[in-house]
Amino acid sequence: MGQPRTQPHSGKLPGFLPGLLLAALVVGTAASLFPAEARPVPRLPLTRSGNAQSRNNPAAPLPRAAKESSLDRRIDQILRTSDARRGFWGIEVVESPSGRLLYRRDAQHLYIPASNLKMFTTAAAIEKLGPDYVFRTTVESDAAPDAQGRVGDLYFVGRGDPNLGSRTFPYTFKGPQQPADKFLEDLADQVKARGVREVGGTLVADDSYFLWEPFAPNWAADDLEWGYGAPVTALAFNDNALTLHVKPGAKAGDAAEVRLDPVPDYYTLKNRVETSATGTEKRIFVERLPGSMQLDVWGQIPVDAGEDTDTVAIANPPQLVAELFRRALEARGIAVKGQVEVRHFTRREAASLPDPFSKSPARVVLAEHDSPPLREAIKATNKESQNLHAEMLLRTLGRVVNNYGSLTVGLEVLNSFAAEQVGILPGETYFSDGSGLSREDLVAPHAVVKLLLYMARSPRFPAFFDSLPVSGIDGTLANHLTQDRVRGKIHAKTGSVEHVNTLSGYMDLPSGRRLAFSILANNHPLKDKVGSATLDAITLEIYRWFSKRR
Repeated sequence: MGQPRTQPHSGKLPGFLPGLLLAALVVGTAASLFPAEARPVPRLPLTRSGNAQSRNNPAAPLPRAAKESSLDRRIDQILRTSDARRGFWGIEVVESPSGRLLYRRDAQHLYIPASNLKMFTTAAAIEKLGPDYVFRTTVESDAAPDAQGRVGDLYFVGRGDPNLGSRTFPYTFKGPQQPADKFLEDLADQVKARGVREVGGTLVADDSYFLWEPFAPNWAADDLEWGYGAPVTALAFNDNALTLHVKPGAKAGDAAEVRLDPVPDYYTLKNRVETSATGTEKRIFVERLPGSMQLDVWGQIPVDAGEDTDTVAIANPPQLVAELFRRALEARGIAVKGQVEVRHFTRREAASLPDPFSKSPARVVLAEHDSPPLREAIKATNKESQNLHAEMLLRTLGRVVNNYGSLTVGLEVLNSFAAEQVGILPGETYFSDGSGLSREDLVAPHAVVKLLLYMARSPRFPAFFDSLPVSGIDGTLANHLTQDRVRGKIHAKTGSVEHVNTLSGYMDLPSGRRLAFSILANNHPLKDKVGSATLDAITLEIYRWFSKRR
């Protein structure tokens, strides 16, 4: 299915159709799956979570080119080959790091950026937290184990690590995987080594490092079933998603094989997928109603088709972490007498306290897990277009910079970074989340180029640059811009939602010059594949054009 839509098709594979439907809407019918880096959402009134740079104070218009250039005409020719001409295309190209303007086309207008927004979030994280920032996950008790190895309550405390799962580091695209629960096994080993033999109280999954805001208020309902729309938590597991595998049976008429990984029994899986004859259409539907732990899968898959995979969201990631940790403890002979409890921190609770995120209570740390440094973590965020990671980073910014781990305060930090450090003017951006999954996000190509130039001049630029997908080599650009001329020469962030395709980053010319560019396309009627191909053609033309000029 393309890349995650925001990518919302951040990871959809052809053949799956999303079916999360609100009970108040259609019951028993699955909606078709958009390849997603981000999905359409209803407009909401501007709130405190919106951009500090109000739409009522627009940025000054940029100067226009005196006359149409030959490059304009070449781009127009590309757009005329399809219905791309019906959309809006904003483009800006400058020399980096000098900022000398080379080309501009409607770059002052606002566009939905889709996953291009992740560049703002990861840049702010690198600048505010530092490239060596580490996320710390701990297992704690109120007191050290007694002479018999007993403790009371046991706390599994998450602090925003997005990489607790199968991914290995140093990061490589599609690199080796480890068992998703390896970190849990390691922590259980540490607890045993500290002499713990019995947990007499509750096993608490402490998710209170962030406010309990699992979804941005304007994400679409049918995003929330899929891995790209997974709930945002401070204590995460395996990108808060499970992989759904669908494989045809041995012959037509057989039931298809459907399974979940790495926790096969997490949902009650109802499989009604049939193996169909060679040459028939693949049609697979998936549905999980809000609050349900039943996953329905039905449709047909041709007998000669390969295995299809997609990711579905974990309904309650902290609960799953605690249950898996309990199993790991018991496998080591550590009895857990109490129940599992998830501790969230709600907005209502926070509103009633003068200092909601006051210092944590003093406890005994029995085990700890440190994440890879941020410079490695953001490679997964940008190269894979990982929505959950960007949202966790946004809330971490709020918690670390302003001691308030929420969407609203994270956006305040992001807006402050954009205005005070990057030089974004009022009206050039409107941030609604950290990933670009929201259709309320708006950015001008000129603002994206400002960010690219700011980072190019930053001492932390190598960490940011290395996190971007590379043309024809890795990430969401692995299968794009593969021609010899540009393969490996473009480091850029992709973005796509329905009727939106975006690409922004850096291109290295044969002369040794580096350009910063942003291409944001909105409101075209093209399918994602055609829109992406049009974007690639324009990018290739820009590269070719400036490769011939000094």
